[in-house]
Amino acid sequence: MCCGTTCTIYQRVPSEISMASISNAFVQRKRIARKSKKESATRNEPSTSATDFATKKDHDVLKQFDLTLEYGPCIGISRLDRWERAEKHGLNPPSEVKDLVTSHASDPLYTECLWNDYTTLR
Repeated sequence: MCCGTTCTIYQRVPSEISMASISNAFVQRKRIARKSKKESATRNEPSTSATDFATKKDHDVLKQFDLTLEYGPCIGISRLDRWERAEKHGLNPPSEVKDLVTSHASDPLYTECLWNDYTTLR
């Protein structure tokens, strides 16, 4: 039964449709068991090998060198050039930075400053 006006938005379900026929229209599927958050977290953990730790430590040292304003600006100049300029002016830059840069001379992650990818800063 309708309220007397035309129902445009809601239409009544005919009474002859039973709940069984509605349930048959929407077939239930068995859900695949999901992994718990603990299982997925342990699987995606980064490796903690000695080389990964050393690389992270190296990058932390270089990042700290880039962020220390005492050694002058770092944009538009390589880390080795900046280190040599700081040494020339008696600012005593860390020798570890020079060792890292010279030992990885072909890797731009070691030779260029932290802001090298930001071309608008140059």
